[in-house]
Amino acid sequence: MSGTRSTTRRIRLWIIWIISIILVIGIAGAVTLYWAAAPERQLNLNYTDVDTTSKILAMIETKKLQTTISQDEFNQLAKKELIDREDEFPVGLKMTGAQFTLDHDTVKADLTGTYFGIPFGAILDFHIRREDNFLILDHQATHVRHGNVQGALISPIRISLTKYFPAIANVSQMEFEQDHIQVSFKLNLMSLPRLLLR
Repeated sequence: MSGTRSTTRRIRLWIIWIISIILVIGIAGAVTLYWAAAPERQLNLNYTDVDTTSKILAMIETKKLQTTISQDEFNQLAKKELIDREDEFPVGLKMTGAQFTLDHDTVKADLTGTYFGIPFGAILDFHIRREDNFLILDHQATHVRHGNVQGALISPIRISLTKYFPAIANVSQMEFEQDHIQVSFKLNLMSLPRLLLR
């Protein structure tokens, strides 16, 4: 009887000991994650819709199918796309802020968020390119406060310009400058009958 009690007591002590070790490892992991990737500045996900109407009117006035997407406008478009992709984020990941900076064919995305409640900040490097009527951002590397991860961790971000400009115009060329994107369009008259029948 006393042998059974001492065995039960030993089993309970082992269970408490194992649970304690798991808790210590979990807490140490959370603290390490916070230390390695704590956000360095406050950002938000507020964005303003890009005024494409004035851009379209300017193209009509100048009779040139060409417009510019400024640094700020690109940031607004990319933030909106990030918010629209929220359901694709891994479980436990919540974005709380973003700032996208364009430099020729490179984009730096300064992101903040939480992962299972632990705040983090990261800078993601992207290569930007055109594919038909889309801006494509291909992830290259991730930088956190105390470390770097090379290679793509997320799938390409696709920003459709047909969401913002008439379907009768297709993108014919994009030039990526230091702080803006020069976009040239060509008319797609074949799509006009479809648009008129809507």
